[in-house]
Amino acid sequence: MITRENLPKSYVPYESLVICSNTMKGGGHIVAVGDELPLVIGSGEKPQIWLQAIRNPETKEFVSIVEASVSKHPAVELLEKHGSIEITIENKIVLVVRQESPEKGVVTQMDLRPIGLNLYGDESSLKVGGSNFANNTMSGGGVLIGFGG
Repeated sequence: MITRENLPKSYVPYESLVICSNTMKGGGHIVAVGDELPLVIGSGEKPQIWLQAIRNPETKEFVSIVEASVSKHPAVELLEKHGSIEITIENKIVLVVRQESPEKGVVTQMDLRPIGLNLYGDESSLKVGGSNFANNTMSGGGVLIGFGG
């Protein structure tokens, strides 16, 4: 279980993380479901990604499928190319993260619907349920998108 109080030991936040045209400065997390952080992206030699899928929507139970940019599930593939990591599930792109520098990461493509979250976007905008977010900036940590617990 990954929460803001229980982050992976090797996690180092980016100073700036762009998520589908929206920028988080000074750390923070893209999405939370209650206290759980299903997606954590940090800096390293390459982008460091932790991804959890919803195992049971009723109990909000999660299962880890990527840890420190290593697949932990046979249906999940990671491809590294030109400073980017692409995560696919059954040949569908779930996440593409490019590291521009040790301080800056960019999420250019995201579709978390295959893992149980209605959150998707590309370089132009981020879609959450029926809402569309584009070119926003958040600073000081916290969570960009929060779903109830």
